[in-house]
Amino acid sequence: MASEPVVVTLSDAAGLPVALVGGKAAALAGLLGAGFPVPEGVVVTSAAWAAPVPEVREAVRAALTREGLLGRGDFAVRSSAAAEDLVGASYAGQYETFLDVPTARVGDAIYRCREAAESARVAAYQAGRGGAGVGAPQMAVLVQPMVAARAAGVAFTANPLTGDRQETLVTAVRGLGER
Repeated sequence: MASEPVVVTLSDAAGLPVALVGGKAAALAGLLGAGFPVPEGVVVTSAAWAAPVPEVREAVRAALTREGLLGRGDFAVRSSAAAEDLVGASYAGQYETFLDVPTARVGDAIYRCREAAESARVAAYQAGRGGAGVGAPQMAVLVQPMVAARAAGVAFTANPLTGDRQETLVTAVRGLGER
C-alpha cells in the first residue's frame, strides 16, 4: 500500500479524502476544479504530522517552488480540518489562520495551525457540544498566496441561530475580515 502524501497541490487535493486534506482544502479544490478563480496553493496533509519536521518543510518549499508561488509575495496559511463543519458542530473560528506570512515564516505558521487543533479552545468547544469530534481533529494546512481583499465575509446557507434553511445570511466587512 502506498503511503499517503505529505504535501499536495490544491488542484491535486480534489477527490482525496477529507480526512487527508481537510474540509476547507477539499471544498476549495472542488471549486478550483469547477473553474472558479481560486488561488492555487499547497496542502500539508494530515499525514505530514507523522513525518520529520525538516522533511515536511522541504516538501512544502519544493511544492511552492514547483507551483511558481515563491517570490510572488506573502502567504495565507490556514487550517483545513476534517472537523470543520459537522452536522452537530461548526468549528468555524476555532482553528487558526495566519495572514501576510513571509516565505521565511511559512513553516512556523504551518505548525502553529496544526497545534491549534489541540488547543484548550477546541477542547472546550468539543466538550460543550457533547464531544462532537472528540480528540485532536485530523488537521491539514492550506498555504496560498495572499490576496489583497477589498472585502471579506461569510455566507450561511441556513440561519445560524434557528437552522432555518429558507434563510441565507451573508455578512461582510471591508478588508480582510479581521473586524
